Amino acid sequence: MGNSWVTDLRHFLNEDGSVAEMPRSTLKLANYFGRIVKAVTSRNKDVVATGIRCRRRPGHKSCSGEIIASIDYQQNSVIVWSCPICGDNGTISGWEGTVWDWSANA
Repeated sequence: MGNSWVTDLRHFLNEDGSVAEMPRSTLKLANYFGRIVKAVTSRNKDVVATGIRCRRRPGHKSCSGEIIASIDYQQNSVIVWSCPICGDNGTISGWEGTVWDWSANA
């Protein structure tokens, strides 16, 4: 069974909205969640096959799954995502107006 992530992208940002300085591993994680946001907000679809590879490594082997995500408008527009192979999943809030929000371009 996968991990469950509850993420607020504002925790990765400075007051001016730019990406904050942080350890490389944390920045990598922020960009992973940001790529999910970009994939969902750049398309006008209910559920998006993002094309983003799952980052989980069950049994020390890379998961072969690709992340599926959608915006849940009934939960204050959180992005809900999951890997159909390993079950890794989560929610992303605080994405509106960030550098990863491409909804204006969709």
